[in-house]
Amino acid sequence: MISTLDEFIPRLKLETLRPYKPYNGTVYHYTSLRNINSILTDENALCLWASRQDCLNDMSEGTLPAARFEQACESLKESGAISEGFYNLIHDVPPNRTDLIIPAINGKTRPFRGEYDTYITSFSEDPDALAMWNYYSKGNRYEGMNIGVSSQALLDSLDSNLNRDHAIKLKMVKVVYDENEQLEILQAAILDLFHNYTPEYDSSVRYRIGTLLTTLKPLFKLDYFSHEKEVRLFVRVFKKYKNAVDVYYRSNAGFVIPYIKLNIAKSSVSQITLGPSLGNEEQKERQQTIVQELLESRGYQAAVKCSEIPVRY
Repeated sequence: MISTLDEFIPRLKLETLRPYKPYNGTVYHYTSLRNINSILTDENALCLWASRQDCLNDMSEGTLPAARFEQACESLKESGAISEGFYNLIHDVPPNRTDLIIPAINGKTRPFRGEYDTYITSFSEDPDALAMWNYYSKGNRYEGMNIGVSSQALLDSLDSNLNRDHAIKLKMVKVVYDENEQLEILQAAILDLFHNYTPEYDSSVRYRIGTLLTTLKPLFKLDYFSHEKEVRLFVRVFKKYKNAVDVYYRSNAGFVIPYIKLNIAKSSVSQITLGPSLGNEEQKERQQTIVQELLESRGYQAAVKCSEIPVRY
C-alpha cells in the first residue's frame, strides 16, 4: 500500500525536494604548508580531513535555516500568500534528526532511516583569494597553499573508496550567503507545499519541511563569510553504520574536534598554488620546483604555481 507521504511527494517541484544544485567544477582547498605531509605524502591517496559540523569555527553553523524559515513564514502569512491555518501547521517544525539511505550490506539492499553525524570539508571557488590566504599568514609571510581538485572526480573517488556499501551520503554544494536568496529558497518551497496541500497531508507537509531545514543546514551561512566563496563537501555518517568510517579526534584552541579522513584519488588533483609573498622570484621558482618534485615523487600529475597577488608583506 502506498503511503500518504509517497502520494504527496510527486506533487512537489524538484526544487522543493532538492533545494540546491550539486556543484560541478574545480574547487580549491586552502590549508597551511605545515599540513603538506599529512595531505600530500600518503603513498596511495590525497588525504583531506572533514570535521564534524557541530564543532566548526562558525558559532552560527547549522542554525540559519530555522531562523530564515521563521522569517519566511511570517512574511508569507502577513502578505496573505499562505493561510493562517497553514502557517499554524508549519511554523514550529524543527529540522529532522534522521535521513533515509538504501545501503547494500552483504549484497542486500534495504531502506533505512536513522540518525547521523555530518562531517564537512571546505573548498573555495576562488583559486587565488587574498582573504583566504590571510587565514594562513604568520608575521609578514603567507604560509599556505591551495589544492585544486575536480569536484566530480573527488566524489567519484570517495564513492568507490569510502562508500562502497552506500551506507553514507556524499554531497558537494555551493554555500548561499545572501539573506534574500536564502529567504527566496524557503518561500518558494513553502508556497509549493501550500499550493499542493490538503488536510490529509498534514504529517507529510511537516515531514517535508523538517527534511528541507535539515538539507539546508550545510548550505546557509551568514554574509560575513561571503569572501570565502565556499563550496562544501558534506558527508553524512549514519550512526547505525558508524563503523564504516573511522572517526579521529584533534584539538584546536582548547576544543576537541571529531573528524574523518577522506582518501581521494591523486588523479583528482589538477593544481597546487603556493601563497603570496614567498620571497624574490628566484626563491619562488625554487619552491615551485621543490613542490613539483614532491608531487611527482608521490605520483601526482599536477601543475605547481605561485599566487599572483602582488603583496610585499
